Amino acid sequence: MDRRTFTGSALGAIGALAQGTVTTSEAASQAAKPISAAGMARDKKNAVPYAKPKGLRNGFDSVDMNEVMVVQQQPAVRVKLESAGKPQAAQLDDGTVIVAGFIEPPVHKQSRCTLQYSRDNARTFGEPVVLDMPGRTGGFRCLKNGTLILGHSAGISRSTDSGKTWSTWTFPTKIVPGTGRLGLGECHGPIELDDGTLAMHLYRVVGGYQWNAYLIRSTDDGKTWGDPTQVPTRTDSDEISYEYIADKKRIFGVTRSSAAQIRRVKEFADQVPGGKNAPLGSEAGDAAFQFHSDDGGRTWTDPIPTGLGVLQAAGAYPLKLADGRMLLLYGNRQFPYGTQVVGSHDNGKTWALDQPILLSWHSWSGYCGHPRSVQLRDGTIVTGYYTHRIDNPGDGPVDPGRGAPPPNHNRQDTGEIVRWRVPDGWPMKPVA
Repeated sequence: MDRRTFTGSALGAIGALAQGTVTTSEAASQAAKPISAAGMARDKKNAVPYAKPKGLRNGFDSVDMNEVMVVQQQPAVRVKLESAGKPQAAQLDDGTVIVAGFIEPPVHKQSRCTLQYSRDNARTFGEPVVLDMPGRTGGFRCLKNGTLILGHSAGISRSTDSGKTWSTWTFPTKIVPGTGRLGLGECHGPIELDDGTLAMHLYRVVGGYQWNAYLIRSTDDGKTWGDPTQVPTRTDSDEISYEYIADKKRIFGVTRSSAAQIRRVKEFADQVPGGKNAPLGSEAGDAAFQFHSDDGGRTWTDPIPTGLGVLQAAGAYPLKLADGRMLLLYGNRQFPYGTQVVGSHDNGKTWALDQPILLSWHSWSGYCGHPRSVQLRDGTIVTGYYTHRIDNPGDGPVDPGRGAPPPNHNRQDTGEIVRWRVPDGWPMKPVA
């Protein structure tokens, strides 16, 4: 039997079977009632769960597979930066965009912070300047008065001449209780309160995959830091970024917490996608929680889930826009690997999780993210992040979570920045 005969016979048989079960009027009636969005949502609720691969980091940890993406492309400017691990941007008064990053062995003999300058609105950047500051960047900001603040492994440095010269405040051993290592984590840098006080994250190691988190303050333009207040992360957060909501005089914090946070509060396992199987003592259990203070950081609300899933927000950063909207940018260590952002119209009380913007989607693996951002004076956003190179042969297994060594920064990994515009009317508000 040739294809034409077989096709005709098969269709005839199927047609006969269909005629035996559905009348012409019934078929017409069904065709006249297309399914609504609410009906599709009901079908999703009743769908058979998608059988995901097993493993701590498999790309599916908290992905809802009973969804499709609705994509609308928007113009942006993207630059790949060399010698700028996990880059973070700031803008000077004259419009110059500065990106802080880091370089480390084997590309460079020592781990050092770097700076790169752009004088054409982040379209091109000059050669990196290697600073005499050890370790990775731990927050970078340009204050309202033009002072640059750059955190790193040895302390917090400041510059009043656009990054040409720096002075450094080093961590006092006894600034907070304990004897473990002190650090800033890969945070967003200091925020400025109404009275000029600067506030920034500091952590102290207290055990395996456990840290105590503090807010430290500066009242002299970043020359010295102290006056610590412990924040209520309950010993599992080494990365916290803050944003200041001036009209509410509120410090809004987002913490990258391990699975310990989910395990401590019973209902969190249901509220955090992928939370029920989140492993302790591993990045594979990380999720983003939020909290705030309305008294300058002296007292805090208890952390609650942002709604993003396990491994979805590996490093999450709030950003308040000039028009009142709030962004939450995060490294998406699930498919599609890269950097995403969701928005809020109510200062982070609720996030439009169903309307993410994919700022990058091209990382070869889940080794990516830390999207720290700044809003330029023209209203556009410059977001710095890192991604696992897809053009480097011989890296071995695609996902380092499966036992392969992680890619090396400045070699298999690359820092990138993207300059983009937040769409008008985004995120759409729900219909009442």
